[in-house]
Amino acid sequence: MKKLNLVVLFVLLAGCVSLPKSEQELRTNHYKIESKCAQTELFEAFEIIAQNTARCHGGSEGTIVPAAGSYMALSSEDRIEGLISKDRTSAKISVEHINPVAGGFLQLIELQKTESCPTNIKVYLLNDSTKWKTATESVFKWLEGDKDSCFDLM
Repeated sequence: MKKLNLVVLFVLLAGCVSLPKSEQELRTNHYKIESKCAQTELFEAFEIIAQNTARCHGGSEGTIVPAAGSYMALSSEDRIEGLISKDRTSAKISVEHINPVAGGFLQLIELQKTESCPTNIKVYLLNDSTKWKTATESVFKWLEGDKDSCFDLM
């Protein structure tokens, strides 16, 4: 009976720490959303954030594959995808960990042009780890001209 209880507990805990399998799941089950109005035009903000996200998560072996209105950066571990609307009023950048067993979405960044804000940015945090806190801080630093920050693991 004790072994069965341990197995059930392990399965329940594994379900609690699994990564979101879709952008919508990350939107719904996020740890926190950091939001900020940037005084940068949406297309320029998208380019800055997309390039730096690819640099940070794709690493030196990352390859950027452009497509009409979007791009995809591929590495051995993560897929970074960006998409901007045709009218350039909204965009998103997502980071997905590629692993058949424990894969899922790690980060989602949404950009929206509004009447009161050139680019409203929302970053959905997966958890409160140092990595995701610093990755989120970096998004806003990039728009201030920082070209070096990424994320810290500890």
